[in-house]
Amino acid sequence: MLAKHIVKQGLLLRNAGALSRASYHGSGVKVTMNDLPVPQGDWKEHHTRQNTKYNAVLAAGVAALVGTIFLVKSTGLIHLNYSPPESTD
Repeated sequence: MLAKHIVKQGLLLRNAGALSRASYHGSGVKVTMNDLPVPQGDWKEHHTRQNTKYNAVLAAGVAALVGTIFLVKSTGLIHLNYSPPESTD
């Protein structure tokens, strides 16, 4: 019913033309290579700092995982099924 109304009023055709033309007309500002950021500083020093930070995050994540598994296993909240059960009860 709604689709029939849209087609009857011609709304789809009028809006489709406006939408297709919208992608071809920009704001008039042309983007050039001068607009790109210029690299500065020593790349190796920056890479070393970033890598140190990422390694610390990795170590913290591994420590949190191991701590969580140890805590859950020691409290008995989860059974990891290492061996068959002693009884079926």
